[in-house]
Amino acid sequence: MGVRSRSKSRRRRRLLPDARDAVRTGALSRRWRALWTRVAALRFDANRRREYREPGGPGRFVAFVNRALALRAAEKEPALEHLAISFNLSEHKEEASSVLSPSIEAAQGWIHYAMQHEVKSLTFKLNLPWLDDDDDNRYTNAAMTLDELLISSAKLEIMRLKLCNVEVRLPSTAAFASLTDLSLEDMEVEAGGGHLLARLVSSACCPRLLRLRLVGLQDPGMEGEPLLIDAGALLELSVLMVDGLLFLELRTPSLRVIHVDGCFELEGLTVSAPRLEDLKFLVQRPLHIDGDLSSVARLKIELSSHAYLHDDDDADENDGSIRLLECCRVIRCLEVSLDVPKREKRDVDIIKGSIPQLPYVASLTLKIHVTLWDQRRSYTAGIASLLAQCSNLRHLSLNFFYRKNDPELCDNLAPSWESHELSLPHLQVAEFEKLMGIDDELQFIQFILTRASRIQKVAFSFDRKYWQKGSEDGFKLMPPLAGGSWTTYNDADLSYNCQLEELCTSGDLQ
Repeated sequence: MGVRSRSKSRRRRRLLPDARDAVRTGALSRRWRALWTRVAALRFDANRRREYREPGGPGRFVAFVNRALALRAAEKEPALEHLAISFNLSEHKEEASSVLSPSIEAAQGWIHYAMQHEVKSLTFKLNLPWLDDDDDNRYTNAAMTLDELLISSAKLEIMRLKLCNVEVRLPSTAAFASLTDLSLEDMEVEAGGGHLLARLVSSACCPRLLRLRLVGLQDPGMEGEPLLIDAGALLELSVLMVDGLLFLELRTPSLRVIHVDGCFELEGLTVSAPRLEDLKFLVQRPLHIDGDLSSVARLKIELSSHAYLHDDDDADENDGSIRLLECCRVIRCLEVSLDVPKREKRDVDIIKGSIPQLPYVASLTLKIHVTLWDQRRSYTAGIASLLAQCSNLRHLSLNFFYRKNDPELCDNLAPSWESHELSLPHLQVAEFEKLMGIDDELQFIQFILTRASRIQKVAFSFDRKYWQKGSEDGFKLMPPLAGGSWTTYNDADLSYNCQLEELCTSGDLQ
């Protein structure tokens, strides 16, 4: 085949979406018959074909993948660069005894195949059914060893393993000199395997690792010891929904972004990350922090407006978030998810008096989740407490999320924010989203705007689902702003903007 013919073949391969389409082209001409075996990327998804979800389907899928990989292995050039396999057995619980063992064996073979052929990226998703343990009436996970499968690779750049309901033994000797992106999801780390997890994500094993995601890990084998992430090149880290993680220790001199969420047992954070800029740390429990977070410019946290006290117990739901506010001394962009739970008789305000001064915050976004509408007094007090500490605020965004439709909604609750001394001399842009249009809600917004002497732009949007004014035009609810006029931004969503021509003073807001 000449140079021109090879060039045409490459163009044809790029036009084929996946292996199935490539195989179909074999019926057109002999020159197309084995074309698919020379593609650089193979992707197999059992969920996309109905016959693989029916009884006996897993066996057919395994046979199809094995046959395709064997044909691809016969082609030495060009090299296989990307392999992705998604195999869902969760719908085959009744067949578990007959399909589980051969499916695990096939899965291990596919991972080993990817390592042997030195692919650049491997994405493997395996979802197994839980197994009933009749002896103690508990669920157990099937076991898989990666110790011998993940052999050292000098070409692997991306590895994403999602192994649902699988107990995994991680590799103890493999090294990945080129790996930059690693994701481990939904697997159960073998008991006592915490040191292997720490090794896998370390510079010793992955010296070029830039992005790391640990998601949904069960019992990560730490046994009370910190999960140490010692990665010199790491830039982005996500630790999400990891059960049994008590302590997290970071030695990451290049780290810029951290996202921690759903780690409900986490008690301590030790961090050495002098370049850290963006921190999302959603935890509602006491948190001990050891390390310097003074470089953080963007912070996202959770707060609760109030809590129920049991006898002599302290309300400590906000302690971890408050501690983060105290440690991140120069944050400029702050996002707060404010939870307003159902009120109880012994509730106390756990925000008032706890927020430190935030003199560098220029942008504040509040996402307010209100369980009952008759609790509006709680969230307005919490918002006012936050605003009072942001003396340099320039951009404010309030987003409301109501959770219950109460037909007996009262519209004349006594305001709870008037006691706050609030001044917003630098506020220029204010956005209020998904409002209900009730009087006390609008009065609170008026309270904010009258204390913003340099406001330039205001945006309103009302939630039609919870609209409280019947067919009344949203324009009638807009406060008059001197130097500007309201315009419709999106009539379907009841959205309005006001761009002020000149800077107004607090006296111009009627």
